[in-house]
Amino acid sequence: MASHASRFRSALAAALLGGTALAAVPAGTAHAAPPVRDRVTVTVDGSPAYALAGDLTSGAIAVLDNVATYETDRIEGTGTLPGARGGTASVSFEIAREGFSLKGEFTLEDPGAGVAISADVDGGVTVPDTATVRWEGRGEVRSGDRAAGRRVTFTIRDRRPDPGDHAVRFTHAGQQRNAVLRLPDDYDGTPRPALFHFPGLLETPGIAEWYGRMADYARTRGFIMVTPEHHGIGWQGVLGGTPGPDVDDPGFVRRLQDILVDRFNADPRRLYASGMSNGGFFTSKMACENERFAAYAPVAGQLNDPGACAPGRHVPIVLVHGDGDFVVPYGTVRPALEFWLRNNGCGTESVATPLPDIAPDDNTTVVRHDHPGCPSGAPVTLYEIKGGGHNWPGGTPFLGPFLGGTTYDIDANAVIWDFVSRHRLP
Repeated sequence: MASHASRFRSALAAALLGGTALAAVPAGTAHAAPPVRDRVTVTVDGSPAYALAGDLTSGAIAVLDNVATYETDRIEGTGTLPGARGGTASVSFEIAREGFSLKGEFTLEDPGAGVAISADVDGGVTVPDTATVRWEGRGEVRSGDRAAGRRVTFTIRDRRPDPGDHAVRFTHAGQQRNAVLRLPDDYDGTPRPALFHFPGLLETPGIAEWYGRMADYARTRGFIMVTPEHHGIGWQGVLGGTPGPDVDDPGFVRRLQDILVDRFNADPRRLYASGMSNGGFFTSKMACENERFAAYAPVAGQLNDPGACAPGRHVPIVLVHGDGDFVVPYGTVRPALEFWLRNNGCGTESVATPLPDIAPDDNTTVVRHDHPGCPSGAPVTLYEIKGGGHNWPGGTPFLGPFLGGTTYDIDANAVIWDFVSRHRLP
């Protein structure tokens, strides 16, 4: 009887050999920058009532999310804003998820109005709109010499996103769609490049990050890391994507591109795409259809239908694949590579460079194949991982050794970012 591992490998390989094609949808454009300051609204019921609403004049309130659940995980920070009766009010939030709810403390000081508020938050936080959180509960309100328990409400519009993890949630083609992103440690609202990573079959964004550490790599290198969630077990329109309701994955990606530019001020000339396995197939599909990405990096999942691909432009692309990959065999690389070389007008010359075997215990080596005949702005590069299986180079093996060898002679995160970051759209 076959083992659980072998049955999984067979099922995964079978799934990757049975997709259907989807039609392309024209891409949109977006160029707006995010608002400059966060906005805070505070109200107190009773007599005398109190209300304060305004944009922060200093400081910031960070609303950060959990990459596994897409739920708000932390609300923290301090800031000042114009007081209700002149002068300056100050607010502070120290709230974090504990178990199933958000808990912590909120305070406000408004000397001009003679009001001070402190509230212990224990649940009751809602997300009524994009980048918005609201809480309603009991707090201690001091007004002049009096103090009393009153009903307090605060609303935060996180209009200037802060470094850390953020969830994007919206409905597209009748389906709830999700993505997570990491803003780098030095994010300050200025335009940044953004790398989209499309997870493989059965991978959520959280799982992809656990095994690949892509967002961890991005956080100190100044770019935005975006990981969308596919609908069902994989991306539709390519091998492995189970046919189902028409979720319009290409349109979902274009909406995400709009959101990255509009809300997070991603540089529209420096958007890039990568993907693993079924996500690599989908990355290659995007290289055929989505002209808003400046460069592409499919890993262990190359272009599976060259005859249906018509980019209408030269495409900078780096292919990464193991020659011991039995899930997506290395033989699938050659047709894809030849297509991109023809598409980019690269000619037939190839230069193979063995890379240093810095991790001899992993039983792999890496050869980089360059093509010097390619136009300077449209290189085609292949990293052949000798002995490599169906795993993310430099990452944690998805199923230990069951999907083949994992190389540590290269780090896919570094290889991809080094390649794509050299390119930008006109």
